[in-house]
Amino acid sequence: MEGGNKPEEEWEIARRGITMVLNNRYEEAEKLFSGQEHSTQLAAGKCFVVFMNALMTFEEDMLTEAMNSLRDIERRCAQDIGWIKTMRNRVFGSPVRDEADRLEEQIILADSQVCIALLTFLQQDVGSYMKGGWVLRKAWKVYQHTYQQILQLYKKTFGFDQTVPGSEFPLWRVVTKSSSFGAVVQSPSCDWSVPNSTQTTPGYDPAASPTSPSSAYPSLRRLNGYRNPFSAIFSAFNAAEENETIPPEVVSRLMAAVSFGYGVFQLCVSLLPPSLLKLIQLLGFGGDRVSGLEALMFSRQGHDMRAPLATLALLWYHTIVRPFFALDGSNVEAGVETATALIAESQHEFEDSALFLFFKGRIHRLQCNVDSALEAYRAGVEKSMQREVQLLCMHEMGWCHLIQLDWHNAYQSFLELKRRSRWSKIFYTYLAAVSAGANEQTKESIRLAKEVNKQSSQPDSNAGRTNVGQLEYFICRRAEKIIGKDPAFCRLLAYEMLFLWNALPSTKYMNNIAQDCQDLEGEEPMTGLRLLVLGVTQCCMGLKQDAVNSFRSVLSVRSHIPDTADDSHVTAFALYELAVLLIKECQAVEEARLLLERAQKDFKGYDFENHLSVRIHSALRNAFP
Repeated sequence: MEGGNKPEEEWEIARRGITMVLNNRYEEAEKLFSGQEHSTQLAAGKCFVVFMNALMTFEEDMLTEAMNSLRDIERRCAQDIGWIKTMRNRVFGSPVRDEADRLEEQIILADSQVCIALLTFLQQDVGSYMKGGWVLRKAWKVYQHTYQQILQLYKKTFGFDQTVPGSEFPLWRVVTKSSSFGAVVQSPSCDWSVPNSTQTTPGYDPAASPTSPSSAYPSLRRLNGYRNPFSAIFSAFNAAEENETIPPEVVSRLMAAVSFGYGVFQLCVSLLPPSLLKLIQLLGFGGDRVSGLEALMFSRQGHDMRAPLATLALLWYHTIVRPFFALDGSNVEAGVETATALIAESQHEFEDSALFLFFKGRIHRLQCNVDSALEAYRAGVEKSMQREVQLLCMHEMGWCHLIQLDWHNAYQSFLELKRRSRWSKIFYTYLAAVSAGANEQTKESIRLAKEVNKQSSQPDSNAGRTNVGQLEYFICRRAEKIIGKDPAFCRLLAYEMLFLWNALPSTKYMNNIAQDCQDLEGEEPMTGLRLLVLGVTQCCMGLKQDAVNSFRSVLSVRSHIPDTADDSHVTAFALYELAVLLIKECQAVEEARLLLERAQKDFKGYDFENHLSVRIHSALRNAFP
């Protein structure tokens, strides 16, 4: 109760529940959300929590629960704001509160569709990419209409000179016209219907260049391929709608609410690999990373239940996405300053949050303060009673030990994760096998490597979806190589993992790794892998010319190997690393462009192709705009 009299709004209760989850009070939050099925906003808040848990564990049962919850809330919102109900409200009138609730449900509908699309993409097959792209298109249509509606209300309420960060993306912009009496905002078309991700869309009108929302975007008038036959009736009641006044505090909250989903949408679309971006463009929409980040920064400053989620999304981008996809090259610390500021600003509300401790650990790791990172992760495990957060922190602890070349503790950590996690046991088994082999525990390494093959041939029904895809194929081929090999061979496989996860820049043991690569005699897991890892460590140590020579040596020793070989990722990554280094050093820039184009066009179906293709696309766009 606020002030002793005013009851809490539903969105306030939902935000309180999300805050409880983030502050390690998961059971209290469950009680708060339970029995509140009548409230769309509380149901949406619970949905966000379930979705977040699924992304933390990647476990099949959690992913299924999240997908079912999202589809339920999507169907509910699609029914509540369908065109029949809209027509009835406009003909017979509807309270201002109903109008605000309608906008809220439109936001929830689009949010649920974006989350459904993201979970669909996790299945990592062509069919899932097609389905996910289609659902994203439906979400885009709802966001496009709803964002314009709310932005119009926001400018009318707070002044047409108000700038909303992220709103300048051309495909979403609301066009204003100046007059002697002020500015007039062009109203979005009222001819609009609700797309449900379970429906099929028979037709599509590509959007033209922006002039006004109704003329520039004919797709607004034909959202599902059909024109609404009641648009003339709706138009007659536009004047009545203009007289409705939604309270300023509600308008402000709605603007922050829609900015969250809009920001996540823009950010995620901008990070898709080029092969998927082509599909997205065919479906008639796109994404802009800068607009997405600006919208999320705006959303986190609002009072809506999505504000803490916007902060988490920004922390995820700056501490996980940027370094993993090498969006800033070898500078893994590029997002540290922003992430540190985000955590400092959230300290008063989430001081004891285990999830925020996780992100603190990520920051320490990116700064090469691995001991401090381990302290943060241990504190996260101790503070949280939530299994999902504990597993997330334990996963990072295993990687920290690997970064420190602490083979014994890395082996123990991954063995524990293999026992406790239901996601990709094969992944943790392989990491434990490599760590044991590097630590000269040869028999244990062989035992675990053989176990990888058994797990592969007898899939666990509880295993994560990615278990049966690219990750399993990647691991099984490497597990076979371990059997009968010496510790130096296993260490090189460990270095490969650190390289592919872009974790090499975080280690303080560059000299040890470089020396290992130089001293290795005899067989290596893949031709040129030793030189590739050596080149990356030399680059991190500032030995640029030595790194160039190492990458050129990789291409030389692999010149006779077909581009379609199982280990062709070694060549593709060497091409990329050499090109980026040449660009950075302003050497042979034209050669660098040709190297990137060769990696992009000549290599298909190799390990970690999606991750490298995002890096190549980013490098080409930045260096050759």
